[in-house]
Amino acid sequence: MVGTKCIDFTDETRKDELSKNNENRRLKVRFYYPGVDEEGKEPLKVLTVEKIGNFGKNLDFSTYDQLVKIYDVEMEKGPFPLILFSHGYSGCAEQNTYLCKYLAEHGYIVASISHTYEESITDFEDGSVIKFNKKLIWKIMNPLNLLDQARLLKNTKLSDEEALKKFDIHQEKYEKFMVGRIAEWNKDDLCAIKKIHELAEDKDSFLYHKIDFSNGIGATGHSFGGDTAYFHCLYDDEVSCGVNMDGGLFGFFGDTVNHKPFMQILNKGNKTVVTRSRIYHDAPVHYMVFRDMKHLGFSDLKFLTSKASSVGKADTDLVMNTLNEAHLAFFDRYLKNADKENRTELDINKEALEEYEVL
Repeated sequence: MVGTKCIDFTDETRKDELSKNNENRRLKVRFYYPGVDEEGKEPLKVLTVEKIGNFGKNLDFSTYDQLVKIYDVEMEKGPFPLILFSHGYSGCAEQNTYLCKYLAEHGYIVASISHTYEESITDFEDGSVIKFNKKLIWKIMNPLNLLDQARLLKNTKLSDEEALKKFDIHQEKYEKFMVGRIAEWNKDDLCAIKKIHELAEDKDSFLYHKIDFSNGIGATGHSFGGDTAYFHCLYDDEVSCGVNMDGGLFGFFGDTVNHKPFMQILNKGNKTVVTRSRIYHDAPVHYMVFRDMKHLGFSDLKFLTSKASSVGKADTDLVMNTLNEAHLAFFDRYLKNADKENRTELDINKEALEEYEVL
């Protein structure tokens, strides 16, 4: 069984600039972990239409609910390595539960962090609810931004260096809000890590002595959450490796070099916004382009809708199982075994991939 529990906490060191009353930043973390089997337990429904927000129309959960069963059970003895997960902008902490469940089944604790006001809906354990701040859409979806972004994405003949230069110019003109938010999401995660360390030493906590920090912490995420994982690899010593699922690499990083193993997953339409991960590194980078995919197909929406313009035409089982296998092989090598310099390809099924190279 895979177990799940949630915790709420407040960052007492930081005011939340997105809150109405200048309150301290409130956060929630959902944990997925190897659970003790208990007969008669009913599964919890952690991903709902309400959580999916704007994408929650005409969805079919029938197959998904049979595949993704999560329970309120005790954790196995452990200790287990820790992986952070960050959702996409306006996504939710449960949006990649299929992946988190798979990693937990194979001996990891996954801490999925809710980025309040920028998540579809954050339902705290005390019963309070904070919904996505819709006013933020106008900061990221203005017509000039979208037009310039569309031109950049279509210009696939650019070299990596040319694409990065154009992307940085685009950011300077239109994406300063998003660039600022990536630093705030990083602070959310660092606050969560601090809290997790405290709980790991608290005898009354379900995390007491359950986490193996010896090889650092892994990080992964979808879209803006994947960018957060990249940010961690550049600047946070405790994060030892990371994965970006189809997120543009927002941020003015200059010539900062990534010294941590990284996996860049994407659909071919996003090639021009991730080239930084290919250029500035001295550790292994696994670069994977999925065939016939769209951006939202890297989340559990791939199971819930057949709308090709959102999730792509690729076979659902093949894509999602490849995502799972790639994550597990990556984290087993670079987090669990700390094999930091290994540049051989991961042993996974490559049928879903249009490109795969190790840089």
